[in-house]
Amino acid sequence: MRKNPLGRFARPYAPLLATAVAFLVMAAVVSPVEREHQAYAGRVQVPDVSGGPVGPGTGGDSGPGSTDGVAGPGATDGSGGAAGGGGDAGTGGGDGGGEQPGVVGACGERAQQVPGDPYSPPCYAFSGDNGGATHRGVTEDEIVISVRMLEGPTASEIFSDISGVSVNDSPEVYRDTVLALAEYFSERFEFYGRRLRIEFFNGAGSGATELLGGGKEAALADGVRAAQEIGAFADISGITIPYADALAQQGVVNIGAPYPSREWFEARRPYSWSLFPDGTIVVEAGVAAFTARFQPGSTADFAGPGLQGKPRVYGVVAPENQEYQESVRAFVNRANASGMPIAIELKYKLDLATMPNQASNIIAQLKNKGVTTVICACDPVMLALGMTPKAREQSYNPEWLTSGLAFVDQDMVSQLIYQEQWSRAYGIAYNAESEPQGGSFPYHAYKQMRPNDEPAFGVEELYYQMYILAIGIQMAGPNLTPETFEAGLFAYPGGSGPRGLWGFGPGDYTPTDDFREIWWDPNRISAQNNKPGAWVQLNGGRRWTPANPPTGPAGFFTEG
Repeated sequence: MRKNPLGRFARPYAPLLATAVAFLVMAAVVSPVEREHQAYAGRVQVPDVSGGPVGPGTGGDSGPGSTDGVAGPGATDGSGGAAGGGGDAGTGGGDGGGEQPGVVGACGERAQQVPGDPYSPPCYAFSGDNGGATHRGVTEDEIVISVRMLEGPTASEIFSDISGVSVNDSPEVYRDTVLALAEYFSERFEFYGRRLRIEFFNGAGSGATELLGGGKEAALADGVRAAQEIGAFADISGITIPYADALAQQGVVNIGAPYPSREWFEARRPYSWSLFPDGTIVVEAGVAAFTARFQPGSTADFAGPGLQGKPRVYGVVAPENQEYQESVRAFVNRANASGMPIAIELKYKLDLATMPNQASNIIAQLKNKGVTTVICACDPVMLALGMTPKAREQSYNPEWLTSGLAFVDQDMVSQLIYQEQWSRAYGIAYNAESEPQGGSFPYHAYKQMRPNDEPAFGVEELYYQMYILAIGIQMAGPNLTPETFEAGLFAYPGGSGPRGLWGFGPGDYTPTDDFREIWWDPNRISAQNNKPGAWVQLNGGRRWTPANPPTGPAGFFTEG
């Protein structure tokens, strides 16, 4: 039913997990879209910063300061804790001497830094000297951000080849999109007299190899280059675990590692962050949601011919990467202990050329085991080119239970999956509803900077990736270091918008910890691209947490 794209990309690749390859810079949004998003809950308010900002001290290697007091920008009083006393919120200089070179306070005219932006940090007003150079890559005037460019097909190219949709993704357009968003953040957020300076470089690593857990030596070489040659404070292209790890080893703040565990992030603090939920949240949320909805002995009511109505038998499929398999093992152990026994665990290699053959074997094993409900923590390409077509070929009609990983929760991605099978897909997602193309916050942010041009495909991911960077810089205060960056994100009061409910804190280095429930309707017209096929959400998109999951029967395939 669809042209096979294997001829062009018949080699290992960065699957649509690596749509993050296009994730390199993000921005914020402003008034042109304010009217469209007034319904978002959790509007942030400026906290009282009169008691002093929160952040680490500057004497020696002091750790992050307390974040349970005033939610002001990270700064220092020279003592290693939150600054006390009344008056304006002072910020320490970069020399550890407890000087007060500048003053940070709440804005008098507005609560949000960017009015109408659901993720906006509180508005801060700054005057005085920012302290000059506070860390490698931070000068009086700029903050150096590195972006690693790799050879090979991008996720956008893969998407275009599978879907037949032409996308705007030339290197020139991509670079201009990154630069435009960097300009946007520098102008809209409070960076204390500094601007983002983007440094692109051609990396020695391989995204495909690194997504398989290899390529560590080349990734380390790229990390050393970002730190020592470019002198970067942060890197926004750390979208593979080996490269993110290499950057952390070099003391470079990095954003992007997809789905490693909470412990992985804690071991690399304060350097590694990600737009993706950590693997621990994925495990806890999945088990909590699925076991709450499906009591022992429940039947596969949403399966197709041959399986519908039979007692549910669960099978798990996931990539073979070590970090992901650790999460699979944790999921299986927790599910088994919660009365949701997993009958079979299967894994596959992130290799486009062999995915159809791998899928054929996986489907045969699932079918032989009598699995009615497939929990597929799969990338979209494996689902589109492997799992669902091979299920059709083998007359296998299970329920597809999704956790919305790797952009499967985006309408335009799930539209690529074989619809006869995917019409039985349901589960949870971490993002909110898909934003409309040409009508999203990121798109409008780009158009404010480049009104006569169009952004690169994937601008939404660039925008939200860089948003984390911008929040951390603003909330850190003038004395920008990796430690104050961490303290600043921990002090961020949060917000609710298109990527779910955001917040950070000790042990939490990814923004979204809650989820909503969804089911796939192949006939519904998507608000994202006005084409058939859309996710439908239960309870108006009500969000749940692992500690407070939904309970009882759900209206999958009827409600919404």
